[in-house]
This record gives sequence, C-alpha cells and structure tokens, in this order.
Amino acid sequence: MNRKKILFLPLFLLLFSCPNDDDMPTEEETLIDVTYDVLFWEFTPDTGNNTARLQYEIEFFNPNNIDINGFYKITQNADGLETSLLSTNLSLCYLIEANSSCTFSFDEEDSLELAMINSIEFISAEYIIEEQ
Repeated sequence: MNRKKILFLPLFLLLFSCPNDDDMPTEEETLIDVTYDVLFWEFTPDTGNNTARLQYEIEFFNPNNIDINGFYKITQNADGLETSLLSTNLSLCYLIEANSSCTFSFDEEDSLELAMINSIEFISAEYIIEEQ
C-alpha cells in the first residue's frame, strides 16, 4: 500500500500543480518602427574664425507601449561623399521610454585647414531597435 502512495503522490503533483508563469508561452509584441523628425540642420562652411560648423537636432519617437533600446544612424552628404554617424550603447537615445521621444543634438566646428567643405546635406536617419 505504501508503494502505491509513493507512486501516486508524484503523479498527483504533476497533474494538479499550478503552471509556472515562466513556463507559459508569452505573446510577442510586434514593435512599431521608431520615427524621426529633423528639428534643425545647418552647415556653415566658413564661420569667420577659420572653421566650418555643422549643427543639427533630430528627434526620435518611440510609438511602442514599452521602453526600447537601440542605435541610430544619421547619414549625410558632404560635397558628394556620403558618411554616417553611428551611435553606441553609451549614446544619448540608446534608451527611449514607451510612447516618448529623445532628441539627439550635434554641434561641431572643424578647422578649414583640415578640409574645405562647401556643403553638408542631410540624407536620412534610422533607428535600429535592439532585440529585447
């Protein structure tokens, strides 16, 4: 009789135990792409101080109901040469809270002795969401 009880107990626990929330399948939420708005873009080829200056502000919008982590890529064209600025996990806007925005600002001056650039134009911005 004791033997039957020993065999019955694990079977009973297996059949009637509550499922663990970690074992329950979770429905993966499809994330909506982050959008952006160029708030300001200005290139000054000669500031009068023997420098050229590039200034801009780009706002990224997270339309999702969850916080996201990710990386941005800003592409520009400087006198026919396309270049991109890539962010890191230490950059501003790596984390964008749910249903909110983050603004990235850039303001740099470079000596005209390095190179003479006539124009820098905005091409695109992209935000790549890191897998959760």
